[in-house]
Amino acid sequence: MPTLPSVHPDSQPPPRLEYDLERPWNQGVQGTQALPLINDDVSVMRVEAGPGTGKTFGLVRRVQRLLHPDGLAARGREVLVVAFNRVIAKQLETGINEALAASPHDGNPAIRTVHALCLGVIGGDLRLLMDHEREAMLYDVLEEHPELRARLRRQPAANQALHDHEARHVEDVALWQAVFRWLTRHQARLISELPGLLLDSINQGDYSDLQFKYIIVDEFQDLTPGEQNLFFRLRRDGGQFLALGDPRQSIYAFRGNDREGLQKLGAMAAQAGQVVRDVHLPDCQRCPVPVVVAANYLMSHYPPPMTGGSEQAANIHVVTWATPQDEARGMAKAIVDNIRRCPAERHLAMVTRRRFGYWLRDRMLEIQGDLGIDLSFSESILESWPTREAFLFASLLHDADPVTWRMWLAYANSTDGEHFKAPKRNAPAYLRFLRACNDTITERKVVQMADQRPPGQGGANLLDRGQRFKELRAGFVEPHVSFEERIRALFSPDLWIGTATGDAETARADLELLTDKTIALAQERLADHPESDVSDLMRYAIRQMRYLVATREPFVPKTGVQLQVTTLWGAKGVTAEHVYILGMCDEAIPGEYRDGYPGTREEFIEEQRRLLYVSLTRARKTLIFSRARSTTFGEAKQIGLFIRASERGSGRRPRLFASTLLRELVGHLPNAVRGENWAGC
Repeated sequence: MPTLPSVHPDSQPPPRLEYDLERPWNQGVQGTQALPLINDDVSVMRVEAGPGTGKTFGLVRRVQRLLHPDGLAARGREVLVVAFNRVIAKQLETGINEALAASPHDGNPAIRTVHALCLGVIGGDLRLLMDHEREAMLYDVLEEHPELRARLRRQPAANQALHDHEARHVEDVALWQAVFRWLTRHQARLISELPGLLLDSINQGDYSDLQFKYIIVDEFQDLTPGEQNLFFRLRRDGGQFLALGDPRQSIYAFRGNDREGLQKLGAMAAQAGQVVRDVHLPDCQRCPVPVVVAANYLMSHYPPPMTGGSEQAANIHVVTWATPQDEARGMAKAIVDNIRRCPAERHLAMVTRRRFGYWLRDRMLEIQGDLGIDLSFSESILESWPTREAFLFASLLHDADPVTWRMWLAYANSTDGEHFKAPKRNAPAYLRFLRACNDTITERKVVQMADQRPPGQGGANLLDRGQRFKELRAGFVEPHVSFEERIRALFSPDLWIGTATGDAETARADLELLTDKTIALAQERLADHPESDVSDLMRYAIRQMRYLVATREPFVPKTGVQLQVTTLWGAKGVTAEHVYILGMCDEAIPGEYRDGYPGTREEFIEEQRRLLYVSLTRARKTLIFSRARSTTFGEAKQIGLFIRASERGSGRRPRLFASTLLRELVGHLPNAVRGENWAGC
């Protein structure tokens, strides 16, 4: 397993300084570990901070000092704070605004996510590819370029090669040029391109005014090498650069992040003739001591360990249930009871598969119908066929573009929600049709194509998809209604889910979530731009939904809810007094290693380890690990669980086993209790 040095060889430790604790930005600071982060002024600072160590608090107070007249008296426009996603950015914005409310300052700092900053400079209308769109692109590239097909053979290998090129691990110029040609033809961009586009423009002398005197980058280990270089370059001569992060919390290999980015910061500083100042925040103030001990044991090969822990007594349980449905019912009752006992405290449920989240929500609402429950996961919202087709159709009506037409023609019609992914995504026939349209596909041309089968492999599917669009378009009347009524009509389950749909329950839940979140996005636009009409609101909501899915950013949760439900990835930056982790079976975490993962099997397992580390350190008081002991083959397929070979053909219900990662913590967690014998939280 990988190890990390506890001391960076390219750095200098912070000097022993006396800090004035009466300064506004130092008031209320507990302990001493955050004081260098708040007060020290150096060219480059690297802060390794474990979960719950006061990193965010220190960041907020540092910004307050930078802007305060008795601090560095910086102007707001000179300070850039970079957050990893919208949820974290919103939390930082709230914390910084509260700190500045009673603190004199000249303007507020810029607080941006990585991609929002790039889009804001390059242009906000760039069309970014979602994962399933990227998949179709690569099928087209392999179809059009026989030499790449001969070398890479299959789409997963092409995807891996493209990931390696994007992350600058292994260069593949031929593949990139073919991809760039496709992107240009379809007026789109890859999400990974944005930092490179901006950096290249800066290197060519553009955006000379886009520099800041003080740059603070949070979650540095979750950035790609290109993003790390970009933000380092945005620092003005004589300015300060602060990178915060924790390699143990690096969980985004799928987007090409550089887990060793903090370690490599020294080389970047050396090129600028500077030395990194290191600050370590090891003392966890969030989690109870037993949670800290378990987290350290899980990450034994990633020194140094966290220290400390809050004085709060730990409330840890490991619970097993007969089936996933029993788990949903049992955990729903336990969580509702706990919410009633602790209504003023935060409750967070994390699920290893989104189906668990839907079941949990439904069972909880059966117990108490007025509970506020927010589902905050976006990364898998378009996985089911009815939801994906509904979103495609809505996009064609309100924001049609070349990529959306490509995706409408990438599939096979499906009445049961299965087998909709056509071989090669109909690439041979699609490319012929695209050429016949002079690279411009329109609604009129698709309707005309519905009357005659296009040539090439996949032509029959293209004919079916053209007819499907023609029928839907003729049947969908667009009356003068509100944007909310329009969204509900477009995503109505009755329009997309038939009697033959195999997993109608999940599809219905996906459509309901898509409806709620699209309405929320439109409302967000209306609040900022009251003059917007329905078309503008629809276009904005669809583009924002694409952006969130493409970047895999979690939805910003609603305010005033009693329970937030996220995936394990979506919980980054979220904390709660009471944390419940459902689906802790080996078949879900680590689960099955897949060809599409950008790394080796060992790297996959280690990222899952870090994912569990992030998840369990969200808890301030209560931490519940829950799993089922058995399932059915049909249920496992619907959920997305990989059943062991030993359980197939056994003649019995396939068993589900405790996660190997959880089993490592035996001796540091309570023994598992069967749900029927569990007294609850």
